[in-house]
Amino acid sequence: MASTVANKSSSRKKQPTEAKEARPPRAKTRQSGHGNMGVNWDELESDNQFVKALGRGLQVLSAFKAGDGVLGNTELAERTGLPTATVSRITYTLAKCGFLAFNRRLRMYELSGAAFALGRVALANLDVRRLAKPYMRELAATSGFNVGLGTRDRHSMIYTDACEGSSLVGLRLFAGSRIPIVTSAMGRAYLAALPEEELAALLSELMPRYQNWERLKAGIDQAREEVEKYGFCVSLGEWQPDIHGVAAPIRTPEGDKIFAVNLGGPSYALPEDAVRSIHGPAVSDLARQVEQLMAV
Repeated sequence: MASTVANKSSSRKKQPTEAKEARPPRAKTRQSGHGNMGVNWDELESDNQFVKALGRGLQVLSAFKAGDGVLGNTELAERTGLPTATVSRITYTLAKCGFLAFNRRLRMYELSGAAFALGRVALANLDVRRLAKPYMRELAATSGFNVGLGTRDRHSMIYTDACEGSSLVGLRLFAGSRIPIVTSAMGRAYLAALPEEELAALLSELMPRYQNWERLKAGIDQAREEVEKYGFCVSLGEWQPDIHGVAAPIRTPEGDKIFAVNLGGPSYALPEDAVRSIHGPAVSDLARQVEQLMAV
């Protein structure tokens, strides 16, 4: 459900001044002639965390604007300020990776399927987070427990948002936290919403990673039944012995993206009967409200 149980007062302690001073300075941005925010490469020469080739590739993708149609390497070089030879290698690579399509007749490029898919995912993420956040805050406030929103990243779930409850002992949750997809309520809710074919393919990837697969698969099957019957599923000490949680899936209208919203906390504060009778229906209602808003 979330990470380990922690006292909130201790988790909110400020970081030492030395830690702040040790961070590398953030790169400044400069305005290009076409209104694009570019990177100040001179300031990044000594930054070994920055991948310049990737940054330049993203600059090229960002140079495409609505209504542009196809663009040639020369125009892309003018828009990005990069050498034409560099742009030529970047566009060739992006085309090979599916982010650009090459028009052989015009010998120019346009955005392709992978770029559109990435944009759709980003829009779906933004919409779900924007719509869910007020309901998440309200549920965290009324229940006193932590409420999170997440989606799958390969073989785990990753939090996109989290709202803290008011209880003295809470879960150390934050956007970017990763949790298991097989044993957590959030992960099981996600799996429960997958179409059969996609679920089978994912489970075949997950199975070799666990020794006690038969027991875990039974938990996944039960979660799918719970979501079908009640609109939510639970994880009662199956991820961590002292954590109870409940979650419900959120499907985008197009069905191309699945999220899950969860509520969790210490098992002593979240007994099974309360999870199933009170918090489960509340989480399910939240998920349905967000789905209805997205469909408007």
